[in-house]
Amino acid sequence: MMRNRRLQKPQPLLLRLRPVLGVGLRLATGMVLAGMLVLTAGLLARMDLDSVLRLEQVQLVGDLQHLRADEVEAVLALHGRGLFVLDLEELRRELLALPWVESVRLRKRWPDTLEVKITEPMPVARWGDDRLIDRHGEIFGPVDLAAWDFLPALEGENGRQVKLMHRYLDASARLADVGLGVSGVTENARQSWRINLDDGGQILMGRDGDLARLDQLVPLMPILRERHSGALTRVDLRYTHGVAVAWQAASAARETEGTIR
Repeated sequence: MMRNRRLQKPQPLLLRLRPVLGVGLRLATGMVLAGMLVLTAGLLARMDLDSVLRLEQVQLVGDLQHLRADEVEAVLALHGRGLFVLDLEELRRELLALPWVESVRLRKRWPDTLEVKITEPMPVARWGDDRLIDRHGEIFGPVDLAAWDFLPALEGENGRQVKLMHRYLDASARLADVGLGVSGVTENARQSWRINLDDGGQILMGRDGDLARLDQLVPLMPILRERHSGALTRVDLRYTHGVAVAWQAASAARETEGTIR
């Protein structure tokens, strides 16, 4: 007995070729996209990027008291004006070299702005003739010290500023009890140092950094003031036993000296 077989209609040729065409189409599309990327990269390589994104504005951020906008612009003038190719790390290093810059943060803002956030150092002492010391113990400058004469004056070799700042603070605390104000500390190349007083007097400390030497002077101050009404000119604490004192006599323009043992 013959079984009925379903007659299958022949599929259209396009339908049968769909899998093959799909693979080919995807391959062709990929090749076209790759070609476009290569072409775009080539165009960019030949393009002057500075003319595409121009740096037109510089926005200074922060509470700036001493740094001027033209100082920042002078640094930027050394670089190209293309925002896309601007080297922020190199620019940051150059800005940090300016006297009144402690830290720098840079950010590019689309389409033509560079944001510059600067923190200025906080001076705590004068250093030498034209430098300042910030709160972190770093020396910066040169600056005009005329406006900073209220700060303590420190002087010595670079790298010794933190040590001298500590000596200034310790000496000020010890001598305040006997009415002696300290204006600063000076140390020479041999690390022999002295304490400078507000009234122009000096206390010679030698090369010994131990401020316990001041304990010899503190109990003597009432006695010295009873003997002489003039201000102290020099106190030499470099002796093992005794103290040499020189002061300006109240009624004469000459310096007198004395040694107390």
